[in-house]
Amino acid sequence: MLVAKKVEQYESQVPQIQQRQVPPEIKPKAKAKTKPKPSSRIKPIILVAVGFIIAFLVVSRHAVISENHQKIMKLEKTLEASLMRNEQLKLELAACEDLEHIADMAKNELGMSYPSQAQIQYVELPDDDINDSAETNIAQHQNTSIWDLIASLID
Repeated sequence: MLVAKKVEQYESQVPQIQQRQVPPEIKPKAKAKTKPKPSSRIKPIILVAVGFIIAFLVVSRHAVISENHQKIMKLEKTLEASLMRNEQLKLELAACEDLEHIADMAKNELGMSYPSQAQIQYVELPDDDINDSAETNIAQHQNTSIWDLIASLID
């Protein structure tokens, strides 16, 4: 008989430590930054540019208004000075038209004096009859109509 070897067979089962299997941390992925569309970039730039243009127009308009106001003020001062000068000239003209003032200027400034009796001469003028006949002749020519002139040219 044969004797069989006894083999111990046992399964070794190592107690497995139950490890908590921590699921790997799921980190939220950083969202990939999407590049803004060109139209979304241009819109704010255009709005800022339009804002600057409007501000520039408002400021330039106020500058033009201020400049025109300065011109008006300067012209009003010139007008006022001209009116004052005009009044002074009117007063001088009124003074110069006065006969006594003219006689005084002639005596004092020009050295003139009234003529003596020896310097006065009298001249006789021809009668007015000759002048009257010439005037009536001229008046007759002016009173003729166009038809009379044409008839006189034909004759």
